[in-house]
Amino acid sequence: MDTQLAQPTRSDHTAVPLAAWDTKRPWLWAVVVGLAGTVLTAFGAGYSQVRELDLLTATYAQAAFVGASALVGLAVMWRSRPSLADYGFRRPVHLDRTLWLLPLAVIPVILVGFAGLHVSLTQAAAYTVLCVSVGFSEEIWFRGLLLATLRRLGERHAIVGGSVVFGTLHLFNVFTGRPPLYLALQFAFACLVGLVLAELVAITGSLWPGIGWHLVYDLTALSTSDQLTPAVLTGLALMTAVLAAYAIWLWRQLPVDRPARTAG
Repeated sequence: MDTQLAQPTRSDHTAVPLAAWDTKRPWLWAVVVGLAGTVLTAFGAGYSQVRELDLLTATYAQAAFVGASALVGLAVMWRSRPSLADYGFRRPVHLDRTLWLLPLAVIPVILVGFAGLHVSLTQAAAYTVLCVSVGFSEEIWFRGLLLATLRRLGERHAIVGGSVVFGTLHLFNVFTGRPPLYLALQFAFACLVGLVLAELVAITGSLWPGIGWHLVYDLTALSTSDQLTPAVLTGLALMTAVLAAYAIWLWRQLPVDRPARTAG
């Protein structure tokens, strides 16, 4: 891969620069980056199963693997030349165009309302450590690096492509034996999460809203009942609808799109 970077895409609505990789095969690198972001996470899950760890120990072990994945992602960012700020580690701007993130804040509330909380304080502490690792790892790989591989095609292409890759990599849930309705809703939910969080990066220029929301939502999801009751399915459908409406709103707030200019 040509490690030279494209000049960041700018727009008439925001002057926040964002990193864009200068590569002739952006879609290939998008898939490679997406898969790379899941390798250590998958190893962590496999390690816990092979060692037959109890839930508490397995949670901390998984957090270690995911945290290592986040560090690898940061190393890739550092080696690829743009500053971490160009990838999104900066203070968010234009939050008024995102409705101050309020639709995202509603999602965990809906989940708790329909599924309830069922977790001990000890396990909740372990889940918090895991969710911090997941929040950083997924945003670094999927909204930082992956979007950078596609951004030279234009911001909207990067957003849609990134959400498709993110949602597709959640298809492994098809092997869990869950009901088809639940799997369909979960896939739609994952795609919309990827879409919304990518839109937020384009508007705010920051990964921090996604990292924060990932932490809160994942902690809530892990702490709720795992029973697939009609109430849980209803809550999942409602959350998916809220995300869909929010994605449409954010799409209209996106900056004017034009492909990034390649350096040199």
